[in-house]
Amino acid sequence: MKCEQSDLIEIACMKYFILKVKTETEAFEGRAKDIVYDEKRIQCLVIEQGSEEVMIELDAIKELTAVTQNPFFETIRFS
Repeated sequence: MKCEQSDLIEIACMKYFILKVKTETEAFEGRAKDIVYDEKRIQCLVIEQGSEEVMIELDAIKELTAVTQNPFFETIRFS
C-alpha cells in the first residue's frame, strides 16, 4: 500500500466516512472508525457495520469507495 493511500484511509477515519470496502472474497459497507493492529500485529481498518465493528486487514483491501461525498477521493484501487 502506498503512503498516499494510507493517508486517505486515515482521513476517512478522522472524518467518519461511510465506505464500501472490497477484498478478494468479501464486501463491506460501514463507517470508517480507526486503523489498528490486531492480535497478530497486522494493520486493520475498523469499520462500524450496523451495530458491529469489523476489522479488515489493510493488505487484503482491493478497492475502497467513499459513499460519503468528499474532496479527497471517490475510489481507491489497490494492487
